[in-house]
Amino acid sequence: MMWQGLETFYNVGRPTLSMTFYLDESGHSGDIVNSGDGFDFKGQPYFVLAAVGVSDESAVVTRIEELRALHRISPGELKSKSLMAKPKFVLEVIDYLESIGAPLFVELVDKRYFICVHITSFQLLPSCMGFPEGAPMTFLRNTVADFLNAEAPDQVLDAFVQACLEPSEAHLLQSLSLLQDLGVRLLDIPGKKDIARGVVMMVEDARNEYLELKEQDPDAFLQFLPPPDHNKRSKRVWMLPNLTSFANIYARLNLYFRRNLQGVHIVHDQQLELEDILRLGKATVEAQKDQNQVPYTPHSDFIFEEMATFTFAQSHEGIGLQIADVVAGAVMRYFRDSQSATVNPDLAKAVERLISTSDARTGYGVNQVVASQDVRYA
Repeated sequence: MMWQGLETFYNVGRPTLSMTFYLDESGHSGDIVNSGDGFDFKGQPYFVLAAVGVSDESAVVTRIEELRALHRISPGELKSKSLMAKPKFVLEVIDYLESIGAPLFVELVDKRYFICVHITSFQLLPSCMGFPEGAPMTFLRNTVADFLNAEAPDQVLDAFVQACLEPSEAHLLQSLSLLQDLGVRLLDIPGKKDIARGVVMMVEDARNEYLELKEQDPDAFLQFLPPPDHNKRSKRVWMLPNLTSFANIYARLNLYFRRNLQGVHIVHDQQLELEDILRLGKATVEAQKDQNQVPYTPHSDFIFEEMATFTFAQSHEGIGLQIADVVAGAVMRYFRDSQSATVNPDLAKAVERLISTSDARTGYGVNQVVASQDVRYA
């Protein structure tokens, strides 16, 4: 499905007009090792990054001002947090964006599940062991991450986080040992024993691989841990959902526009601590095809033949970042409230409409980085 309104953007497959995508986030609580008490992530269990494509900003401003007047919203910057009592306004903003064919791309990340994904990818099925990329490996990784999300106690996640914060052989082996204990404990449980047995075998293989690698490299334990990034204060940060979400939205745009990114501009809400990390992340994914490191991602495209421009701006400078914040906040609250409270009907209608119009073939809509059993369908 090519979303309505893009016919004018193309001329025989080439962009003929510019389109700006405004990106803003909701649920940011730092890197994932900053997990709060009992992995509650300080009351923000989900991270959301939303991108809204705008080609005629003046028309958008006019309509948003009409909606503000209709819903008696005071002048000033639109902030999702201040609109919690105005779900009807949020619904009408999203309805309007869809009515004009504004391309919408949203990444939703369950932070606890995100840790389980990293445990799977770096300790149980690490790339240093040469597993072939493709649909079968993606399915296996997802199955293992689902299992860990459902069964792993906080102690297992704590050990992995500790290994990230203080990388060492001892912390790696402790993390692997707790993963093995988890598998052994569930070996006789119907419905769980097969994957539990697989986890035990994965731990044994990973441990043996590490012991072989360390004979040549005393720092081989680092190959079983996610590499940290460094913010503007040179502080190390791990497992940033901001970075992976941004990279995937960029690759989804590349899929959506068929690798024709000339004329596409990305404007991200100002991120003083993370701007250098995001810029480096963009350059890194653009270079992957030259290094034969393109991941298997059927719903995004990491082979970049053209590059979008990328800048940062403050949200009060224009309506684009403000409506991206509205969309991100709506998706975050919908998933958060679905766990513990009744979701407002207007909020539910807005987000479920976004989910229902999502199209994995083009990258459009909401990508849910959650356990399989937690995926929402409209």
